Amino acid sequence: MTTRRKFVKATALLSGGALLYQGGIATLFTTDEAMYFKFITSDVNGIIYAIKSNGDLLYFKDQALDGTANWAYSGVGQQIGNGWDGFLRVFSGGNGVIYAIAQNGDLFYYRDLAQNGSWNWGSGSGQKIASGWGDFRHVFSGGGGIIYAIQSNGDLLYFKDQAQDGTANWAFSAVGQQIGNGWDGFLRVFSGGNGIIYAIAQNGDVFYYRDLAQNGSWNWSNGLGQKIASGWGGFLNVFSSGSGIIYAVTPNGDLLYYRDLAQNGTANWATGSGQIIKTGWITGGDATGTLEGYSVPQSRMPGELIELKIHAPNGCTIQFLRLKLQSDGSIGIPMGSPTTVGPSIQVTASYPWQNGCGWNTTLTLQIPSDWKSGLYAAHCTDTLGGDHYIVFVVKPTASSRGDFAVLANTNTWNAYNDWGGKSKYTNPPAATLSFARPNPSASPVGSGLNHLTRAELWILGLMEDAGYRVDVYSDQDFHNGIPSFSTYKAFILNTHPEYWTLGMRNQLEAYLGTGGCLLYLGGNGLYEEVEFNMAGDALSLLGGNPSTDRTHYYFRNLNPPRPERAVLGVAYRSENYLTFAPFKILASNHRFFTGTG
Repeated sequence: MTTRRKFVKATALLSGGALLYQGGIATLFTTDEAMYFKFITSDVNGIIYAIKSNGDLLYFKDQALDGTANWAYSGVGQQIGNGWDGFLRVFSGGNGVIYAIAQNGDLFYYRDLAQNGSWNWGSGSGQKIASGWGDFRHVFSGGGGIIYAIQSNGDLLYFKDQAQDGTANWAFSAVGQQIGNGWDGFLRVFSGGNGIIYAIAQNGDVFYYRDLAQNGSWNWSNGLGQKIASGWGGFLNVFSSGSGIIYAVTPNGDLLYYRDLAQNGTANWATGSGQIIKTGWITGGDATGTLEGYSVPQSRMPGELIELKIHAPNGCTIQFLRLKLQSDGSIGIPMGSPTTVGPSIQVTASYPWQNGCGWNTTLTLQIPSDWKSGLYAAHCTDTLGGDHYIVFVVKPTASSRGDFAVLANTNTWNAYNDWGGKSKYTNPPAATLSFARPNPSASPVGSGLNHLTRAELWILGLMEDAGYRVDVYSDQDFHNGIPSFSTYKAFILNTHPEYWTLGMRNQLEAYLGTGGCLLYLGGNGLYEEVEFNMAGDALSLLGGNPSTDRTHYYFRNLNPPRPERAVLGVAYRSENYLTFAPFKILASNHRFFTGTG
């Protein structure tokens, strides 16, 4: 059966006459064959609840609890509810209790009395028991009515639903008791039951904590904040079934089993940990996930439309910036007034590093006519302290061109992007990398790598401050051909122009053949051949085969060879990695180096 849902378009204006389309007109298809889950949470004893994108609530049970695939109902989810797709968050409270937070922050109580896959809900199910729960960074249950919530400032609060029957009966008159602080830096936080709390850091390390008191007082066990695992940063969902059992969902939909045998802050994992016990559980990540997004396409000129696809569980404010470091330390120049969009929880397609996320359009921007060429970003922020930059290129119109063309190394940005589970540098590497996914590595601040966007901004800012009129193009713009490109006084390659198509190489040689001038200000340039797919929304590396030795695709090793030295005069050698150093002026009397000292 196929379900179809339509989204309605709304418009607004940005300064300069730019049109903003919120929502857009789109048709979303979901099929029963694919297990696309909006939320996944687990009760004790291997019970897992999963909510499909159409709102159906499914019951699963891992009968083995040891890393082998032994499921109730042969692994077929049993529908025990519907209409659950409108919630902001859904999490288990243990013993059949399920809590759900609505978009407006109201907290609702449900209880699955049967806990066996049949449809049997307890009295009080669907009752509102609290309000104001929409702004927490993380919310999870410790069982027995205990609920932990982390505020945007990092404070950890303790609540207790004393009734657990759908009536509002809260310890401390529903006022959260602070039992910790500094919890805002974690990627995911979830309960292991019996006061145990697991926290996954941004780098993927897993830490163990235990609330000994479990009564709203500040009393933590020994082993507090001990690292017990690493490499968990790529999971889209992580949740516990108690007794040390932890489940994790990978970006390609594999459900993994783990068991923390020690449960005391030491690293002691059961046999079977890390085993795949189910496949095909595709999810966009839990609703407490990071605010993030991407643009389609990556490059537009004034007057053209660019779509923003944003995962914002709590809504967000979008401020467009022209990226250029300012004297006060800010990263960009605000362009127009901020725009606010409501909550949007996106469902991610399978193998997103390869297929793209497939997210719905949140906002469509018509590039204003007065935006000059450069690197821009949609700076997204939310009420929980979430912060994300969607970087894109604004190229010039024919009537507004400058004197120099600069290449934004968007292929290299993509090669280093491991969002969704893989990049060119994971093990194994990906052979196809979609542009249609968030790219934290290309952020101009924070998690952004300093040899990608951030470094390009240093050079662009330097040239602009010196009075040069420069235009910026993406790798794909250059691959497709730029009209009248030969009229530019010089073409500038900066920072890290590593991955090129043969079309790009041909365009460069044609430009130089007509007397064009090339200025190379980067390293590792023109190094490895790649291709765009037919749609132009993904990059093919290693000839499409992840097991291929990458040396076969070095430009110097192609048949016939096209060594980068023939164009650049220099070349990168991998054995010289980490031998880089600042430039040293050897001929300070040369006119190019006047004033360098």
